[in-house]
Amino acid sequence: MKIQAIELREDKRIDLGKEAPIPAPLSLYIEPTSLCNLRCSFCPTGDTKLRQMRPNGMMSDMTFSRILDDLYDWKIKLKRINWYKDGESLLNKIFPEQVARFKTAGVVQEQWLKTNGLLLEPELNEELVTCGLDFIGVSINGTDAQSYLRVTRTKLGYEKLVAGVADLYERRGGVKIYVKIADSGLTDEEKDKFLNDFCHISDNCSIEQLHGWSASDTKDWKLGTNPTTFEGYPLVEKIVCPLPFFMMAINWNGTVSPCNEDWAHNAILGDINKQSLKEIWEGETMRQFRIMHLEDRRHENKSCNGCDYLRTLPDNLDEHRDQVLERLK
Repeated sequence: MKIQAIELREDKRIDLGKEAPIPAPLSLYIEPTSLCNLRCSFCPTGDTKLRQMRPNGMMSDMTFSRILDDLYDWKIKLKRINWYKDGESLLNKIFPEQVARFKTAGVVQEQWLKTNGLLLEPELNEELVTCGLDFIGVSINGTDAQSYLRVTRTKLGYEKLVAGVADLYERRGGVKIYVKIADSGLTDEEKDKFLNDFCHISDNCSIEQLHGWSASDTKDWKLGTNPTTFEGYPLVEKIVCPLPFFMMAINWNGTVSPCNEDWAHNAILGDINKQSLKEIWEGETMRQFRIMHLEDRRHENKSCNGCDYLRTLPDNLDEHRDQVLERLK
C-alpha cells in the first residue's frame, strides 16, 4: 500500500514544550557501521572526501555490550532503537545477534532497521525476521541498473535486489516491511515502475523527497530538487532543534552525537567508553548543548549551523524556549 512517510511517525508524541528536559531519551540511534556499499550522490557517506572527515569502522561486540549494560543499569525501556545512522548496518555480520540480545534484555519496545537492501538474501532474511526486529525499511535508489549507476555510482543487479526484497516480504511474519525511494529527479515512468515493482512485496511503500543534512552548506544534498519535507510539505524554519531533547545517536566507535544527522561527528557530546549513557544524557555537556539551541546559538556548532534537517521535523520548541530554558538553568 502506498503511504506518505509522515504516516510512520509516532501519533502520540510527547509535548516537549511542557515536558523537556525529560529524564531519559525516548529513542536511540545505534550505528552498527559507518561504512556503506553504495556511494549515493545525496549522502555524505557516499562522498569519499567528506567521509574522511570522521572515523570509520564497525561497532564491536564490546561496544554493543556496553550500550546494553548501560540501558539495563539505567532501568529504562526505550520506545525505539533505530539500528542505523550513516552506514549500511547489514555489513556488520554480528548485527542480527545483537538485536536479539537487546530484545531478550527487555530494554526497548520496538527495534527498527533501515537498509539499502543489497545484502538481502534468504539466509540473512530469515535471521532478520526472527531476531527481534519490528520494522525493516528498505531504501531503493533506482529503478534499474542504469539509474542505480547514475545515482549511487555503483553497479548492481537490479533484479537480484528486487528478489531479495520479495523473499524478505514472504518470510516477514509479524515484521513490517516498508520500501521507499528518494526522489532524486525521478520521471513519472520511474515512479510508476518503483510502485509496480515494490508495492506488492511490502506492507507499505512511498516516494520520499530528498532532505538536507547537518552542515548543509557543505554540498547540495537535494541535487537541485525542490526544498520540502520528506512528504513534500513546506519546510518550517526553527530556532531550536528538538532532537537532543528526546534522543541520542551512538556512533560505531561509542562516541555519542545528539542526533542521527551528525555525519561529520562535529557535535560529539560523550563517549560510552568513558561515561555511561545516563551520565551523558544528564551531563553538563549535553545541558550546555541544549541551552545553546534554546538561546539561538546553534550556529556555534559546525553540524548544527545551517542544518536543513530540523526544518523537516514535526516537533517545534520555539514558542516554549523561555520555559524550557528556565527549567534547564
